[in-house]
Amino acid sequence: MTGTSIKNLLVWITPLTLGALVGLYEILHGLFYVIYGTPDQKRDYPLEIVLGLLIMAVCSGGHWLISRISHSNTRIIWIIESILVALIVYGFYKS
Repeated sequence: MTGTSIKNLLVWITPLTLGALVGLYEILHGLFYVIYGTPDQKRDYPLEIVLGLLIMAVCSGGHWLISRISHSNTRIIWIIESILVALIVYGFYKS
């Protein structure tokens, strides 16, 4: 791989885009149990779909906003998103 292809890859794979993938996983996990689950699971998992949509939308929107503000500077995107994700994880474990 050349340096520019690695840079292009690092622009797309950032902490918030990985968070959007977690949201996609939640959506697919919820859909699986809604379709193939027991009656109790079919009742409980639509909330997981909704929360997955919310996580995916917030992470994708945050990444888009940060990349526009930083003029697609990869280093700044990674620094800001890493700080945001660290604060979210810290707040999650403190609550």
